Amino acid sequence: MRIIKWLLLVPSLLLADPEEEGIRRVNAHLLIEDPKSALREAKELYRSYDGSRSTGSALIAAYSANGMEESALELFNHLSLKYPDLIEDRNVLEELAWGVLVRGLESTQYGIRLAALIGSYLTRDVRAVKLLVRMMRDTNAVVRTVAVQMAATYGDAALKDEIARLMDEEKIWLVRLEVIRAAGHLRMKSLEPKFKSILSSEKNTIEERRAAIEALVFLNEDIGFEEWRSLAKSDRAGLRHFACILAAHLNLKEAKDEIVRLSEDTHPDVRIAALNALGLCYLKDLDPALALQIAERGEKDSHPAVAITCAWFYTLIDPEKAFPQFDRWLKSTVPEDRRFAAAALAASGQRAAPFAARVLKESSDPYVRANVAIGLIGQRRDAESSCDTLYRFLKEERRMVMLENKANPLFQVLSPSYVRHIDQIPNYPEAIDQMTRLNLLSLLAVLEDPRAEEAIKGFLQRKTWGITGAAAATLLQEGDGSTLDLVRSLIEDPDPNVRLQACLVLAMLGRDESVLLDLQKNYTLSDHEQKLHILEALGRIGKEESFSFFLSVLQEPFQILRVAAASGLIQGLNR
Repeated sequence: MRIIKWLLLVPSLLLADPEEEGIRRVNAHLLIEDPKSALREAKELYRSYDGSRSTGSALIAAYSANGMEESALELFNHLSLKYPDLIEDRNVLEELAWGVLVRGLESTQYGIRLAALIGSYLTRDVRAVKLLVRMMRDTNAVVRTVAVQMAATYGDAALKDEIARLMDEEKIWLVRLEVIRAAGHLRMKSLEPKFKSILSSEKNTIEERRAAIEALVFLNEDIGFEEWRSLAKSDRAGLRHFACILAAHLNLKEAKDEIVRLSEDTHPDVRIAALNALGLCYLKDLDPALALQIAERGEKDSHPAVAITCAWFYTLIDPEKAFPQFDRWLKSTVPEDRRFAAAALAASGQRAAPFAARVLKESSDPYVRANVAIGLIGQRRDAESSCDTLYRFLKEERRMVMLENKANPLFQVLSPSYVRHIDQIPNYPEAIDQMTRLNLLSLLAVLEDPRAEEAIKGFLQRKTWGITGAAAATLLQEGDGSTLDLVRSLIEDPDPNVRLQACLVLAMLGRDESVLLDLQKNYTLSDHEQKLHILEALGRIGKEESFSFFLSVLQEPFQILRVAAASGLIQGLNR
């Protein structure tokens, strides 16, 4: 039988081109992850065929697979002299970039590993799966966190297995949050008991319990009423809390009576979730007398967050009865209660707008006024006064600020920041403060406030934190084209830092190709951090005109710049 097989292969072996056959052998070694054999074969081929283009391309791939990025780039430069159109060969460019990224993942500096991880993820290549698993085991919590986030979008079996392992073993809360979210996003049903266990334990943080609720919502979108009712009648407050949220999410009409019962639950989180569900989904089907009875009972609740949530619920029934309740809490001696009440009032919509406008004028608490102003801007009411309030707040408030919804997810509360430093994320509280202020700035731009340009320019002049990535997205997510135009007007600003930051924002979110040359010109004049931002922005634009620029950066001595250039090159290749 073996002889027959060999005889059948003889014609194909005689007809096969030896050079092509050699290249296939190199690729086969790479496919079975035997890079050393691939390199040995590729070197021999390259010598045998006097440095042909195809054997040279195979040798570049072998160098890259062995982490020999300098040799790969040196060979590419040599071949480019002989074959000028090699720069148009996307496969060769991708192999060069992969070589840089693989080497970067082995760095002792977590920032370089993180940049290489992001670049690997953006390839959407099967090779990235193994690297993601590896980075989910990294010693640095930030690298693990990012790897888990990325794994959730791939969803391969190997990545799911690693997520399941992390559910049992991960100790850092920052990573645990993303593990829970990823498992929910991937609908990993086998982990449902662990999510319920997280909900049932007071030892877990609020953030972890909320992430578990989100995961359970993903897993229970087709839940039957009897199964839902077993959650609502559970002796664990966390599961009753989840039942209220799930009922509202799925709009379970038959759950109305149980939700009414849960509005009297012994746990304040359950009462808040029940009031939210009643207000969002069940009010039209509630007997008016019963709705009023629930509101009257809730206003006397000993827990401030429940009583304030009830004031919001009151606005849906009888706004005139709600205002005295709001007034009581807006004048509380406890600042946190005043801010929460202002956020609830801001979320109460048009029915509460006249009262909110009065609070905007009369309150002496800047946070109360700012929270109310955010709500009025959303309703396009008292726009001028609201913009004045936010502008003064941004200009005069020296403390770091944040937006949070810990007490009730329906109400975003602007408050002084209580975010703590995290060892794995440098300047984390400062970053949250900047993101929050950017969000408020965007509201001014939406209403075309004439001071918006001045405020944004002042922010762009800050040099302590680069405006790229998520920061740029926050700045412009509310503003659409109007905010983008404001930033575009700053490209000609006399301050070079403002000009550069404006170009970065336009590239990062707007993918504005008109700033491509400006960014490349600024590169040589910029410091190390700005160079990283420029490379990220050029990758975001993703134009072929940047390929030669990225290749030149690959020859720089700083590894993190080479990694950023490789990432940008791959983004352009995959666009």
